[in-house]
Amino acid sequence: MARASLAVLALLALASRLDAAPDSASDAFSWSGFALARGTSGPDTAPFQERGLSAQVQLGVDWRPSVFFGTHVHLLARDDDGRAKRGRAGVVEAYAEWNVHRAQSRLRILGGAFFLPSSRENIDELWATPYTITSSALNTWLGEELRPIGVDAAYTWRRSLTIGGTVFRGNDTFGGLPADRGWVLGDRWTVLGEHVPADAEYYTSVSAETDHRLGWSARARWNNDHANVQLTRIDNRGDALEHGELLNWETPFTIAGADYTLGDWNFAGEYGWGTTTVEFSQLRFPSTIDAGYVLVSRRFASSRASLRADDFRVRTVRTRAITAAWFWMPPGKVRLGVEATVAGGKRRAMAEVRYRFSAH
Repeated sequence: MARASLAVLALLALASRLDAAPDSASDAFSWSGFALARGTSGPDTAPFQERGLSAQVQLGVDWRPSVFFGTHVHLLARDDDGRAKRGRAGVVEAYAEWNVHRAQSRLRILGGAFFLPSSRENIDELWATPYTITSSALNTWLGEELRPIGVDAAYTWRRSLTIGGTVFRGNDTFGGLPADRGWVLGDRWTVLGEHVPADAEYYTSVSAETDHRLGWSARARWNNDHANVQLTRIDNRGDALEHGELLNWETPFTIAGADYTLGDWNFAGEYGWGTTTVEFSQLRFPSTIDAGYVLVSRRFASSRASLRADDFRVRTVRTRAITAAWFWMPPGKVRLGVEATVAGGKRRAMAEVRYRFSAH
């Protein structure tokens, strides 16, 4: 407890120092992020993964000298490594972005390491969700095990129809966590170079390249001023073999998602399905995996209330979860939140204080 408390104070002090730093460089350079302290009660076994007192800082640094070009780095530091290797601090995303605009159409190209733009839930800066403290099982998994390192191109026609595709390296172990550890409800994003335990013997990594195969993803999205509908296909093309402490999985996966905004109300949902396969002694062992959620959220004058229902399965084992969250957002930079989740007969409660900072 003392160690966690010291980490909370140190991380909050770092956030305050960044927020107070003067703007000296140029209008093209900016940063923003948040620091949080969180208390959790409940088990730390799947579908939950943390308990006690924890703290973290996330920082986004952007350099955008023009509307056509920019760079982004997403940094993270936390007091708990989650029993992972090199997991306390590191780079979450790092990419360069090119934009070409013509009339009402746009071509956007990313190069580097980035979150795949599939989530209808994690829509805020730094891939955060505005609705709950923790993410759905589906997006928790994507935050832990999928970080394309490659090139993504997306063309938006008349601001409503977007077609995109990604070619990436790494992510060879994608699929190991739900198959071995099980689905969880959390918000612990893996940093580049980190090895996350999947079971007592093997680890998973978003950045390790072991089979020298390129993965790919394709997506299509339609949107207007109130709604988004998207279909995404992912295939990591893993060789499904053991590589030291890393165990590769072959995981083709499809995600369908939608969201709708009506005044102060937000509705969102996603469902993902596929198989993940591993091979031992030339015998293949496939596992069916799927996960989905629906949520409803309402924004009030200085608060937000949300309710989310999750459903997730590995092979023949299915679990359902209900999460309720409430945030108080007074004027200023502090947000207070509480969240309660019931999943598979287990219960978890959370309370969080989050401090936002930015400089432009």
